[in-house]
Amino acid sequence: YARGRHLSVCASVQLALGWPFLTTYPISYVKKAFEFDRVFFFMWTVNWKFLPEEMFVSKPWALVLLLCHLGTLALLAKKWWAASLSQKGEWMCWMKSKSNKQSVRLSPEYVIYTMFVSNYIGIVFARTLHYQFYCWYFYSLPMMHLMATITSTMSATSIFLSTIATIVAIFGGEYAFNVFPATEQSSMILQISHAFLMLRIFQSNVPTIAVDDRKVKLT
Repeated sequence: YARGRHLSVCASVQLALGWPFLTTYPISYVKKAFEFDRVFFFMWTVNWKFLPEEMFVSKPWALVLLLCHLGTLALLAKKWWAASLSQKGEWMCWMKSKSNKQSVRLSPEYVIYTMFVSNYIGIVFARTLHYQFYCWYFYSLPMMHLMATITSTMSATSIFLSTIATIVAIFGGEYAFNVFPATEQSSMILQISHAFLMLRIFQSNVPTIAVDDRKVKLT
């Protein structure tokens, strides 16, 4: 019930802000708010400049990106769900059997990790990224790289090499968003850095709380 109340507050704010438009031009407002058939300008894209313009503006390409977005979310959601079931505390989480509930406390690391990765998936499969969009996720990159690679079983050499790879990947994205106008090379570097972190996320486990000693760890 508490979760429903919180969601209703969010929905109420959005409804209140859009009320003047919903009461005057509802169809136009809703149509423009969810403009799925919008065609973006190829000249401004930062992430897909290496594609042919005909492919960039095509509807099949937009559909491919949407399916990749939803598919990636679905695959990772399975890992997140399993990780949530391994934690204990105040939050309520349904088990596979609807008649069986288990009290679950989600760690701050788990919550921020799933939120950051969910946002990052949207960035990776975005139809286009403009320069100002970098502010959507640049601050989350170091934490995602750290949580997706550093574990207690890694050797000092592995940690060092992983850190170097992280720095290179982050600076690759930084470089791409500082090239104006974007080029095929800068877009390719950006996508390589995106794919590198995405691969790390798929290969790594999810941050959780240990059940026995209640200490936060990467399991």
